[in-house]
Amino acid sequence: MKQQRGATSWTEAALEGNPSDDPYAPVPLFGNRALNAFGTGIVRLIYPQIEDRLLVIYGNRMQNTDEGVVYAIQQGAASPGSANVIGSGQKLAPNRPLNEVLGGAGDREGGDGRFPVLVVMGLDDRVSSPQVARKRAELFSRLSPGKVEVEEIEDAGHCPHDDALERVAGAVLRWLPSCSR
Repeated sequence: MKQQRGATSWTEAALEGNPSDDPYAPVPLFGNRALNAFGTGIVRLIYPQIEDRLLVIYGNRMQNTDEGVVYAIQQGAASPGSANVIGSGQKLAPNRPLNEVLGGAGDREGGDGRFPVLVVMGLDDRVSSPQVARKRAELFSRLSPGKVEVEEIEDAGHCPHDDALERVAGAVLRWLPSCSR
């Protein structure tokens, strides 16, 4: 990673934000038209695949991929500004890797360094793969013991809040009391 103004981690670089002094300045060399062309290309590539992609995401609960959901996503993708939104995303600062965010859970300047985090993982994730989901859940559970609680749901996938709504809600209700400690 190219360090920004002395940043020593992805977190610091992300917290500093866009490396440009003017985040809305045109992209050097290619300009904003290139970002719009990129966004248009992505929308055109993904648009015909929306229904198939949803079937992968909701592989455990096919009923969550009804015509209404497909239509709503298609309408959003067909909106005149959608290509610009996707293209503009290329100008954002680097994301903080989730393991870095969770590894520092509760670490804050001037605070007591404690706040709880709940991560709900569907282990039958067909987007990244069940193997990756299991490895990720295991990694997250080791990052900040006592601060990060991982709820693993065997037969839920990429969107456990849709696949296993009752179990996710139950996990949240069991976890909420830890927020007041």
